[in-house]
Amino acid sequence: MIIDIYNQLIKKRKLTALYVLSAIIITYFASWFPDFENLIGIEGARISSVVSFGALNGMILGPFWGMIVSFTAVMGHTLVRGEGTPDTFHLLTPFFVAMSSVVAGLCITRKEKVAMAVFGVLILLWYITPTGRTIYYYPWFHVVILASFLIFYYKFKNRDANIFKFTFLLLAALMAILADHLAGSISAAILFDLPPQMFASVITIYPIERTTLAFAAAAITFLLIVALQNTLMESETFQDKVEEAKNDDVLSYVNDVKDMLEEDNNK
Repeated sequence: MIIDIYNQLIKKRKLTALYVLSAIIITYFASWFPDFENLIGIEGARISSVVSFGALNGMILGPFWGMIVSFTAVMGHTLVRGEGTPDTFHLLTPFFVAMSSVVAGLCITRKEKVAMAVFGVLILLWYITPTGRTIYYYPWFHVVILASFLIFYYKFKNRDANIFKFTFLLLAALMAILADHLAGSISAAILFDLPPQMFASVITIYPIERTTLAFAAAAITFLLIVALQNTLMESETFQDKVEEAKNDDVLSYVNDVKDMLEEDNNK
C-alpha cells in the first residue's frame, strides 16, 4: 500500500533543518497566491489555495513536521501581510491549516483511526453551536467523506493498484482539508455570530471547492511518491548490478588463484 512506499521514501530520510526550512519558504510564498474570491455564494468571501499545502505538508512531512511547517508559514503570512492588526479569526487560521497537516500526516503514517477520531470530533463540535443545531445538515459532505474513508480503510486499504493508492491519498487530503474547513466554520459561527442562512447558501458549493483543493494536494503527492519509488527501484537495481559485478570479480579472482596454484602443483 501507499503507506509502505511512504515509510521507505519519506520516513527514513534524515529530515534536516534545511529541508524543513525549504518547505516553510515554499508554503509561505504559496500563501501569497491569489485567493479564490466570491466562490461560496457569500460576497467578499475568500478561499486561500494555501489550504492545499496544509494537506500536502502533512502527507509529505508527516503529522509533526507538517504541522510545524504549515503553522509557521501561514502565521508568517498572517503577521506580515500589511492589513493592520489581524483579528482573532485570522490569528486562528494558521491553527486550522496546521490541523489539516496533522490529519493528513496521521493518515499517511498508519494512524488512520486517530485521524478519523479527530475529524469525527470536529463534526460533533459543529452541533455545540446554535448555528450548528439549526443548520444540522451543513457538514453532510464531511460525514460522507468520513464514512467513505472508513469503508476504504477496512475494505480496500491493502490493495496495491495505483487507483487505490490515489484514492487513499484523495480521501486523506479531503478529510484534512475538510477538517480545516469545519474548524473555520465553527470559529466563524462563534466569533461573528453569522446567520444560518449564510451557511445554508453554500451547502452544495463548498464540496466542489474543497474537492478541487484536495485533488491538487493528492495529485502532487502521488506523482512525487511515484517518482521517488521509481528512483528507489532504479537505485536498488543499480546496487544489485554493482553487487553482481563485485561477485563476478571475486569469483574470477578465485578462479585465477586456483589456476595459479594448480600450475605450481604441476611443476
